[in-house]
Amino acid sequence: MKHKKGAFLCLWVYIFALFCGGCAILEQNDTQHVNSMTTISDDGKPEDPIPDVSVSEEQKPQTEMVGAPSQEQVSSVVLDVYTEKTELKKKKQQKKEPSKPIFVPESPQPIIENRPFWQSENNKQYQNLKAVAAAAQSAYDDIGSQAGWISKNGKLYSYYTQSYITTDALVSSGYLEEGLCDTDYEILLVNGRDVAQILGVEVPSEYLKFSVFASCKAEDGQVLLACATDKIGRITSVNYLGLLTQYNQAHGQIGRLSSSSAEYSRILNFVGLYEGKLEDFFVREIKKDNVYAVVTFSTRKNTANVKQHILRNDNDFWEVVYTDLQNIYNPITSVNRALPDFNLDLLPSYQLSAWKNSLYQKNDALLNIWLQRRIIKDPSDIYYQCGTSQYFYMVRNDKARFVCHLVNGAWQIVNIDSDYAARNFISARTGEDYGFMILDD
Repeated sequence: MKHKKGAFLCLWVYIFALFCGGCAILEQNDTQHVNSMTTISDDGKPEDPIPDVSVSEEQKPQTEMVGAPSQEQVSSVVLDVYTEKTELKKKKQQKKEPSKPIFVPESPQPIIENRPFWQSENNKQYQNLKAVAAAAQSAYDDIGSQAGWISKNGKLYSYYTQSYITTDALVSSGYLEEGLCDTDYEILLVNGRDVAQILGVEVPSEYLKFSVFASCKAEDGQVLLACATDKIGRITSVNYLGLLTQYNQAHGQIGRLSSSSAEYSRILNFVGLYEGKLEDFFVREIKKDNVYAVVTFSTRKNTANVKQHILRNDNDFWEVVYTDLQNIYNPITSVNRALPDFNLDLLPSYQLSAWKNSLYQKNDALLNIWLQRRIIKDPSDIYYQCGTSQYFYMVRNDKARFVCHLVNGAWQIVNIDSDYAARNFISARTGEDYGFMILDD
């Protein structure tokens, strides 16, 4: 009995030794293959190698004993141990592996670039400015000449209503929609070439002529400019005032020169140089300020051929800068377009182009009446005569003056003290200025 117990104990010792030997062989195989089986974890440390569970023929026990566990039993035990070890390794990896961060998109960063000021300014402000310029340009093209729209001190102005054109005026005339503040915008009428001279300004080629522009103030105090189709630029308030100064029409007091003044003779001499004639003229009047002068005159040979020239003073020399105004049917707008700094108050109230075909150098019926009434003894007594079919003016050699006017088909003759009195006499009856036929004193 004792021998049986001893034998049984030896058998179990043998099995235990065999089991330990198998484990040792497995660990040795794992070590031999570590270089090819080892992997690197996410944190940079080598992970435990995955063991090779196959058993070579050399590792199998060479002797089988009665009652000893079979190879299948041993392999089952070893597999259980391996499975338990693998599960422990997986749990360890799960603990070491960091959780993936949740992706949160970053808010877009602003792109810093050098953009034109029109893109950085309030787009609505630009659109409004362009709309004002477009409306004003259309109105000026359509009705400007007839309505007497001119440039006064650089701004669009109605000569006949004596008022500046504003956004409200454009709204009332149907060229602009309502909704804009009247005081926020100024409407200019200037030469585009003058605008283009300002640094930082670009004017489209079609607006380099006398054109309409609109302006408004930016938040920083500078001035934004636009034409009917495009942006123009951004300029300082100093440059803006400098632009308008070029169109300043205030050049001193306006006056009518006396025929006895030295300046009167000097201006006539310059007119004579331009006309290329040495003969004297019959002058109707000369009006001037400190820069410009308007001369209305005729030759002595043909008093009905009345002319009108504009002269400009440059360093005390007078130069003819606008000629034959008597042929212009819209002198207000035409002269303003050519000489935008010219003060239109220098022009006489009459328009020569409306009368040039109605003037007569003499009237034979009147001549007979003068002779019959002994107003003159001979036609050679007449120093000057000119008139229309209804009114006539005559000056004798002795400077006596007469206004003749037709009443119910009969000529009435009135002795007048001066040319001023003659103009007032006719104006009181007609409501018009007949200064184009009244000889200057």
